[in-house]
Amino acid sequence: MKRLWKTTTLLATICCALVACGDSDIGNEGDKDKDKDDNGKGEVPEPPKPIIVSITPIEQLNQGIPVINSHADVTSRSSLMMNYRMYATPSTEVKATYPRYPRVKQMKNGRYILFYHNGSANSNIGSGCDYATSNDMKQWAHKAQLFTKYAITDSKGNKNERRYANCDGLVLSNGDVLAVASYRANNGYRELPEDAGIELKRSTDNGDTWSEPIEIYQGVNWEPYLLELPSGELHCYFTDSSRTGLEGRGTDTGTAMVVSTDGGKTWKPDFGSSPYYVMRMRWEKDGIVGYNHQMPSVIRLNDNKGLAAALETNYLGKYYVSFCYSDKDKWAYMTADEEGPSDSNNLAFSGMAPYLGQFPSGETVLSYNASNQYCLKIGDVNARNFGTAYQPFSGGYWGSLQIINPHLMVGTIPKASTGPIQIAQFVLNHRIEAVNRSVKVNGDNTEWANTDHALFVGSKGQAQGTLRCSADKDSVYFLIEVLDSYVQRNDNASIYISPVTEKNELTNQACRIKVSSRGLSSSEVYGGGWNAANLGVSVATAICDASNTKPIDRYGYVAEIAIPRAKLKIEQGKLLVNFSLFDSQQGEEAICETSSTSTVRWIPITGL
Repeated sequence: MKRLWKTTTLLATICCALVACGDSDIGNEGDKDKDKDDNGKGEVPEPPKPIIVSITPIEQLNQGIPVINSHADVTSRSSLMMNYRMYATPSTEVKATYPRYPRVKQMKNGRYILFYHNGSANSNIGSGCDYATSNDMKQWAHKAQLFTKYAITDSKGNKNERRYANCDGLVLSNGDVLAVASYRANNGYRELPEDAGIELKRSTDNGDTWSEPIEIYQGVNWEPYLLELPSGELHCYFTDSSRTGLEGRGTDTGTAMVVSTDGGKTWKPDFGSSPYYVMRMRWEKDGIVGYNHQMPSVIRLNDNKGLAAALETNYLGKYYVSFCYSDKDKWAYMTADEEGPSDSNNLAFSGMAPYLGQFPSGETVLSYNASNQYCLKIGDVNARNFGTAYQPFSGGYWGSLQIINPHLMVGTIPKASTGPIQIAQFVLNHRIEAVNRSVKVNGDNTEWANTDHALFVGSKGQAQGTLRCSADKDSVYFLIEVLDSYVQRNDNASIYISPVTEKNELTNQACRIKVSSRGLSSSEVYGGGWNAANLGVSVATAICDASNTKPIDRYGYVAEIAIPRAKLKIEQGKLLVNFSLFDSQQGEEAICETSSTSTVRWIPITGL
């Protein structure tokens, strides 16, 4: 049996907790002589009853019912953090050496489906579109080629080949999975609009089988994208290429759409007709006038606020991300040589291949690539104001994102040159609410519920931590849970606490609490730097398998912390926090930069 480290607190609280984590043993081996009763009889007292604790992964937290646009007033403080343990780079598993345009969707049965086309070392254009499925987003299995090239006689009477690219999908509210792909004649496709278009397939059994394809649009196009409205109406947006015939693909384009009101069985305008032109920006160069706005991603904003679209704009040879808006669930239709809509933010910033989503709590999130980097930005509830870019992946283009649940999204992009798809889960860190609860500070986390709001750190490596908060009339409590396969002596976690200040700067009312697996490491207040102070902090920790001889995925430690309310400046029931984790192997990481004196991105805690 193994002995649990003892934890000493500033209140002289001593708590010993024995913890089992995963398949670890529970016990109290070690210096048994030190535990003898000094009563002259040499008797060993009965050991304390073990506290059995499981460290809670972030995926099992934040399970409360979301409130639509609950964080509309604080989206500027929200941020995303990659979950490194959920990072994967499938290549041979998906049977694609150079997969391009990856799109991940979650199906009604909880499993995931990944669409992509396979390029080559010399070309990013696909010839057929494949799909793979996964139970956990880490282990993927290739299922089939969904859209396969085949020989045709083209509209000019020549032998040719129909090829496919840019597959994207949508899980309908009834559980059906739709997949769309752009098709073209391989030879001379720009001059053969009658041999180009969009095909759609449907699965009613979570991707196991698919219907025969139907053609829903005819004309040269790229990057189809599907949207379902609450009414059941379906939109298929796409890059409308060379409609005005001025220049080649990527320069003279626009975004067009076709519409279905019967669940995708039939589409308007009719096949062979001109589409609905909906988003176009005019440009002029050397006396030539053309249009752009391409690669559309469109969402319906929360709370019936209309539509928002993110688009790629090729303007005079440089690529930008642009935005278009409609306050209704439809767009005004235009002619091919018309600019619109009037509510647009053209050339907002440099970037390519945008993909847009929105969390129930209100934060919009945009993915795009810039300088071969996968970038994420958090925006406000109307997708009009976006913060600074977060770049979790190195290298890549033509990525996407998908909101999985109220606190999780998946992002994906292929590596630019080497080929493998990068897929990762991202955690939304935003304002949390403290639970009204009196906590027994003993290292036992069973009194904390999975519906508690939690913050997350863990993008650099396998070590990751979560932070939760509770409060009663006397104290504010924090629970830190650290998953770490290799807990070392100097590993630690820190909570930075500050009142809301007018200038969003640290003051002498800010404090920092640092804990390790052995207990309280330090408590400090800010005064131009962090200085030791007695804050009356009480800490109890519990660690799995103190010998650390069997590193496992579920290994780590728990720290319960109590801080007297009198030591904190709580105004209107609110504090700001930053949370950091230091691991000997991967260094420090935090929700916000810990060396900065700014608290502008710190996370609010309410309900105190």
